[in-house]
Amino acid sequence: MENPTHTTRSSGFIELCKSNWRTTSTLFATLLACVVLLTLLGHKPLTNWDEGIYAEISREMLSGSVLVPHWNYQPWFEKPPLMLWITAALFKLFGVHEFWARAGSALSGVAIVTLLHAWLLRRNDILAAWLSTLILLSTLGFLHVCRVGEMDVLLSLGCCIAIIGLTAIQNHKSPGWYLFWCGLAIALMTKGAASITLILAAIIFAAAERWNPTRLTRHFWLAVSLFLLLVLPWHLYMFHRFGSAFLAEYVGLHVLARATHQIEDHITHWWFYLWVLLISAAPFVLLYPWAILEGFRRKQFRAWAIFSLVVLCFFTVVQTRLPHYIAPIYPALAVLTAVFLADMLRKLQRKRQQSPKTFWLSVSAITAAICIVSALLTSSPRKKLHQAKVGPDVVNAEKESIQLLRDVFSHSQPISGPLLTWWEGDERSIATSVFYAKRPVQQIHIHPRPANVSTDKYLFQPLLLDDALDSGPRIMLLDKDLVPQIPARFSYDPIISGRSMEIGTIRRR
Repeated sequence: MENPTHTTRSSGFIELCKSNWRTTSTLFATLLACVVLLTLLGHKPLTNWDEGIYAEISREMLSGSVLVPHWNYQPWFEKPPLMLWITAALFKLFGVHEFWARAGSALSGVAIVTLLHAWLLRRNDILAAWLSTLILLSTLGFLHVCRVGEMDVLLSLGCCIAIIGLTAIQNHKSPGWYLFWCGLAIALMTKGAASITLILAAIIFAAAERWNPTRLTRHFWLAVSLFLLLVLPWHLYMFHRFGSAFLAEYVGLHVLARATHQIEDHITHWWFYLWVLLISAAPFVLLYPWAILEGFRRKQFRAWAIFSLVVLCFFTVVQTRLPHYIAPIYPALAVLTAVFLADMLRKLQRKRQQSPKTFWLSVSAITAAICIVSALLTSSPRKKLHQAKVGPDVVNAEKESIQLLRDVFSHSQPISGPLLTWWEGDERSIATSVFYAKRPVQQIHIHPRPANVSTDKYLFQPLLLDDALDSGPRIMLLDKDLVPQIPARFSYDPIISGRSMEIGTIRRR
């Protein structure tokens, strides 16, 4: 016999969900995003370059300066610190782990899904809201940037907040200025000059809409003041403490050099991002041109259309091109495509003589099949797009090094000081070595290098072994093939060995 109390509770819950359908829908979209973006987030080791670098900077903040980022225990000026602060806070609360190194990015992705879903629901378009959620969570380029410990998704979140602010201002809601300037502050404090796309989009949008000075109300000036309060203190502090050295790297190398030259062997054609979208956003990329055109026609979505084109054009002009640079375009295109597709599906439903249930089941099945086929067809080029630009031997050696470092430094070691690394042949990044060793890393060589050999703090900046051992014994990670080449004046004792790499202690005899 059915329990009346249970039935009453179930009915009450259903009625509550119906009466708060916007909140319920948004919560389910958030839950779906959490499942997709957080599942197995920490099951793989960190990768070299950006992911390993940002995680290590955040880890060093736990025992050093929070205001001045450090990598390999040296001041680091390449990016603003907002994402690094978030990751450091997660490390402090939950421990240093790969999951929490990537969680800031993944949670930013969850926030984007939630924000866009809720914003479209405010326009009473639940179909577009759910389409935006499903499009984002099935756009493989968006999934990739959300599940790596980098800065682009937090940048994208700031951009979404700012664009929503612009649409509010367009509807004569002056408090939208707070959203715009706070979103810009998040973007600028996350990735510096990449936030210029927001400024360009806002200028173009204001000109297209023929805004006049009457929109610069008291809220505008208060929002500007809040923006300056959020972004100026850290920049002024860094300039006061480090002067031109800070500007040379923060602006010179990582803004001007990347904009005008193809650096770090990132050699690409001008159409590179069209290719990125084709293989990272299939099959929805086929709808992007029509969705953007429809966005320009509809006043409330014009800001999203302008922003998406600004992002694409701006990063195409920038000479150093990487797939994740255009991450902010995915949420904007998801909004435009969702609205376009929702209108198209509603028109199609009215034309077809089918029950709503049959129609939507058919659409869901066809869409799922198309997405699966698209993912399979683009799998190989997408893998090449994101794979390391080094040979398989180097990739395997890096993975093996991480496992050895985990085993050795999972407990305290009696020998202090920097970890020494020694390998020949292809240059390898030490980014993840610093993170897993939990101490400074110093590359070494046994013979003097020619004076004209270029150096790089991530790849190749070695000391002579004699100089590295001046202050006592050290732990060393090296290629096993190099062990016989250790000079007789040094004593070397292995600790742990892998297939091609080995860790041991080395000292003077």
